[in-house]
Amino acid sequence: MINNFFKFFSIMLLLTSLSANALPWSTDMWDHPSIKPYEEARPYPENNIRREETVRELSREEYEGIATGPNRGSVSIEKGKELYGTYCYSCHGMDGGGYGPVIKNDLRKNAYFYPVNLKQAQTQGRTDGYIFAYIRYGGKVMMPAYGRINEQEAWDIVYYVRYLQGKVK
Repeated sequence: MINNFFKFFSIMLLLTSLSANALPWSTDMWDHPSIKPYEEARPYPENNIRREETVRELSREEYEGIATGPNRGSVSIEKGKELYGTYCYSCHGMDGGGYGPVIKNDLRKNAYFYPVNLKQAQTQGRTDGYIFAYIRYGGKVMMPAYGRINEQEAWDIVYYVRYLQGKVK
């Protein structure tokens, strides 16, 4: 009886080890259904509540045509400052001058790019919608798109940029 048990156990152990080696252990986490780096997120499935919503996002050109965007006064400045510190500070600096910590400084002799000085006349002459479009859709040369922030947050950043420029108090 004990001898049969050991035979059965040995056979099961052998079969288990053979089948375990057949599995692609090294790629399990990489090849499962997920979003890979630099891959677009999958769309919502058909008949999904989110997919049926009718939220209309304007095109970049339509946004650029908006002369003055919505703001909530001091609330927009406070929220915009917080968001600016998260998304914009590293390149544009806290004062908007284009000299954030990732730009050339004493510790980093070579600068790879120079962000726009948000306080220069050319930027001040742009519409609120133009700045909004850069935040949401990214720059035409370097700046990344920040689609992960919602529309109101982007307008708050625009209003804070206008505050840095001295256009609002």
